Amino acid sequence: MGVPSVSEPSPRAGSTSPPESPIVHAASVWTGKLARTLKNCRLYDAGNPAVLRLREELATSLVQLLDEHGPLTLRCTSSDILCGETSLYPARSRDDNLGMVFFRDGIHSIVFSPGIDRRETDALLDALLQVTGRAGDEEDLVTLLWDADLAHVSAEVVQTDMAMDGEGSDTMGSDAASSLMPWPGSGDGADAAAEGQTSAGDAATEAPDPRSDDWLAEEKFDTSPTALSELQMQGPLEIARLREEYDSERAAGLLQGTLTLACECLEAESAADEDEELSHLLVRLLQEALMVGAWPEARRAAELLSGRRGAEAAVKALLSELCQPESVITSSVVREADGQGTQGVQAFLALARELGPAAVEWLMRVLAESRQQRTRLPLAHVIAELCRDDPRQLATWLADPRWYVVRNVTHMLGCIGGPTVVGLLQSVAAHADPRVRREVVSSLSQVERSDARDVLLRLLGDGDTRVFCAALHQLSSAPDAEVARILLEHLQAAGFHDRPAEERRAVFSALARVAQDEVLPRLEAELNETRRFAGDREAHRMAVAHCISHIGSPAARGILERGLRSRNRRIRSACEAALAGIQSHD
Repeated sequence: MGVPSVSEPSPRAGSTSPPESPIVHAASVWTGKLARTLKNCRLYDAGNPAVLRLREELATSLVQLLDEHGPLTLRCTSSDILCGETSLYPARSRDDNLGMVFFRDGIHSIVFSPGIDRRETDALLDALLQVTGRAGDEEDLVTLLWDADLAHVSAEVVQTDMAMDGEGSDTMGSDAASSLMPWPGSGDGADAAAEGQTSAGDAATEAPDPRSDDWLAEEKFDTSPTALSELQMQGPLEIARLREEYDSERAAGLLQGTLTLACECLEAESAADEDEELSHLLVRLLQEALMVGAWPEARRAAELLSGRRGAEAAVKALLSELCQPESVITSSVVREADGQGTQGVQAFLALARELGPAAVEWLMRVLAESRQQRTRLPLAHVIAELCRDDPRQLATWLADPRWYVVRNVTHMLGCIGGPTVVGLLQSVAAHADPRVRREVVSSLSQVERSDARDVLLRLLGDGDTRVFCAALHQLSSAPDAEVARILLEHLQAAGFHDRPAEERRAVFSALARVAQDEVLPRLEAELNETRRFAGDREAHRMAVAHCISHIGSPAARGILERGLRSRNRRIRSACEAALAGIQSHD
């Protein structure tokens, strides 16, 4: 491309040229955006939403400026950025001197041509950030821009070893002109446009500082009636939006806000000591959330802790503290869980699952202290899920002096099922409270009959009718000679007629299902017995006859047919009714 003259008139920092031309105003606005974007890029990470938005606005505004006004030439001095003779960004301090960033590396003029895209704008911004950063002395701006191959950006460059008086001089010698460096990818059009740039004039007045870190104080606004009407229409909507956002932030509370901040910190790169501090912060947030019953926030804290360095030990220490009998937090958790509705309980259960098997001991303490069934029952199921691989975690709770705690643990073992729980259930099969023993029988129904058989046989000696009948029902699911023998002993015992009717019916019903031909002789003897029967002997005889009919073998049918020839009318009647039952099944 052609190289413009290197002569640099002395700028008048802080001056403006009235009336201000449109391109000068647009250039002033864009230069302010460039400086503001640089500041934010230094403060925040590259992926920060604010940084991304500012980069996008910077590129878009430059494209619009060039489309409307054509090529833009900015001159750089040691203390200012100028458009023609108009000061755009005079230095306010050593750290806020945008012109010096270009000037110190020999760039005294830079030209932007129409057709520039987002990539070129980002490349320019990245180069400026690199030379103004901590490692900025490793590369000069000219080299970085050269390597970026910016087709729509050209620069007027002089050697940096030339004398600088702080503002440049009005003219330069031929040696300086011959030292100009070539610039890639611009073409001659940019030079012609640069040479044809309209000057803003020589008259100048002192202008107030047009800059702010957040906005441009001198941006022009339309004050026409149309614009005012639009503002009046949009004003109430914007006020309502701001109030809604404000109320939403306040409603979230300190805990939610701190969690959000912690998430942002975790997304950023951190040193090892900072990572450990974040883990401690999350544990503290988990503790605070538990205290106030904020289950979703507690679960979120537990999720963020998962897999972090040192977090497992910290959570384990917290759970150990919560397991202490005098734990105020655990008491508060129980109170909050019992006081909340179904939705709150479900949120607490989600937290329990997130904490995992390590929290079983603490969750058992919550279960033991809870006074609401709507809390205890679903929590027991969740604990059972967490203990499925190792139900022995619940063993110590089977010795708890509170019967309802032991019953709940027994219920959990039933939910787990399998042969592993049989030994644990056997340890409480003789518990003093019949409600626990009933739960033992119920839980054994989730175990294979062959594994549960020995425990069920011991329960046949239980004095509680419901326990006896439930155990007998499970034992009678398949033929079993030993069970049949035990039932015959019950049947022929002297006090059998004094037992509750439910137990007598259960014995006959079970005997009919488990007995085979080997017990028929004893049943026939019982059928023909006449001396031992008391007042309900006829009902007893009828039950024996029906038990024989349920066996249904040819030998059983033969006993009943022989009974039809008995001299005892009552025996004949019982056998006749039993045979009628067999024939109806046939």
